[in-house]
Formats: sequence, C-alpha cells, structure tokens
Amino acid sequence: MPQVLSQLLTELRKNTRLRFGLWFIIAIMMIYIILVFNDYHAQLKQDYHTALTRLNQLQSLAQQTQWTERAVQVQDLRTQLEARLWQANTKGLAQAIFQTWLQEEVFFAQIKQPRLKVETAVEVPKNPNLWRVSAEVKGLFVQKRFYSLLLEIAKSPRTIVTERLDIRESSPPRFTLVLTAYFKRNEK
Repeated sequence: MPQVLSQLLTELRKNTRLRFGLWFIIAIMMIYIILVFNDYHAQLKQDYHTALTRLNQLQSLAQQTQWTERAVQVQDLRTQLEARLWQANTKGLAQAIFQTWLQEEVFFAQIKQPRLKVETAVEVPKNPNLWRVSAEVKGLFVQKRFYSLLLEIAKSPRTIVTERLDIRESSPPRFTLVLTAYFKRNEK
C-alpha cells in the first residue's frame, strides 16, 4: 500500500495535467458542498419565516377577546336548537311518539281519507344520540284543511322538517307530505 501511494505522489509531481485535473475535481466537490449547504440554509430560513408568520397569526388570534363571546353565543344557540328536538328513550318510542302526534294533527285538521306511514327511527350518522324519524301523510287535498295541518306543523315547538310536498291535480286532488322529526336520546 505505501508503495502505491508513493507511486501516486511521484506521478502527481511529474504530471501537470494530473495535478490540474485533481485540483479541478476538488474544486467541483467544494462548490457542490457549498451549494448543498446554501440550499439547506435557504430551506431553514424559509421554515423559520413560515413558523414565525404562523406564530404571529396565533398570537394575534389569542389576543382577540371575542372568542369567549363567540363560544358562549354558539353554546347558547346549540342549547336552543337542542331544546327544540323531540325526546325519547328508545328508537321505537321515538317512532310511536311522532306517529301519535302526527295522527292527532291529521285528525284535528280533518284531513279526508288520510293515510299515514311512519318509518322506523334511524340513527343520524356521526351522532349516535340523535335519531331521525320520517313519515308520509297522504290524503284528499282540501285547501282549508290542508293549510290547517301545515299551520299546526309550523307552530310545533319541536323541530319538524318538511322533506317533500306533492299536490296532484287529479279528481279529486290529493297530496303527499313527507315529514322528518329529529329525536334526542333521553339521558338516563
């Protein structure tokens, strides 16, 4: 090994082109290392400025006082909306409560030839404590009686969503009304 090294050193002393080529390779490697460090420095600088900008945004948001007010307003609104939900202990009871209420309203509105179909309560996706009960009411369309039914549905203190309303101009005119009620599971 020392003999190979001594031959290499002797060749370097004698051959000018070899020395020039070796210095050229070393210069290229040094320039490459400098460029890599420069890119690394630029990336660190960009990451620092991004983090600093994000920190400034978070600090300005933290200094705003309306966040607690907004949280209270949102909680109040949520409480109001939840108070309008129907209450039941089970899905079957939810279906029965909605069916009974709807039958009474159809009876009091004196809807002629009523047909009522209430579907099974279904869990609302991503909210296991909330159930959706849909119902379909069909009957003869008599304007005054039908408006009376719609008025009672609208006046209900509990949330009822009208999904669909069809009035067919047949002889006699008929209507189909699809309603949905949302039930919150009672806490036991």
